[in-house]
Amino acid sequence: MFSQDVYIKLPQAKTKNPSFIYNKNVIGNESIFKSLGNTEQEVKEKVKGVYVIKDQPYRKSADYYNLTEQGILFVDLKEKLISKTQSELNAFFGMDKQSEIYIDGYLLESKKYKIALKAIMEIEIVEPDATNHLTSNVLNIWTLKKSERY
Repeated sequence: MFSQDVYIKLPQAKTKNPSFIYNKNVIGNESIFKSLGNTEQEVKEKVKGVYVIKDQPYRKSADYYNLTEQGILFVDLKEKLISKTQSELNAFFGMDKQSEIYIDGYLLESKKYKIALKAIMEIEIVEPDATNHLTSNVLNIWTLKKSERY
C-alpha cells in the first residue's frame, strides 16, 4: 500500500537522486558514500549497515517522509560525520533558529536532523514569492552538485 501524501517542496526541487541519511539523523549525499572506499572491503570496514526504502512510507510514521520521493538510503557508519544542526545553520545566516530548512528543495520536516558539512554543495536563502508560497525566508541546502540537479 502506498502513501498518497503530497511532498512539500520548492519549485526548484528537481532531482532524481535518492536522499541519504547517515547514522539515523545526519543528512548527507552520495558523495559521502562514494568516499568511503574504492573496494567492497574498504567500504565494509567503515559501514555497519545500509538500508534502502524505495516505496514511500506514511507521513505519520516517518519523520523523514518528505525526503522519500526518489527513495532514501539509511547508512550506519562506524564513525561520526562532522555536521551542523538546523538551528546552527539558520543562526549562521542571520535567520531565526527555528526557520524551516529545505534539502535539495524538499522541506526537512523534523528538527532532529543535522546536515553533514561534507554534503553541503551550496546554500541558498530563498525569499517568499508568488511561486513558492513561503511566508518567510528559508534556507535551501543543496547536497547535489549543479550537474545533478534535474
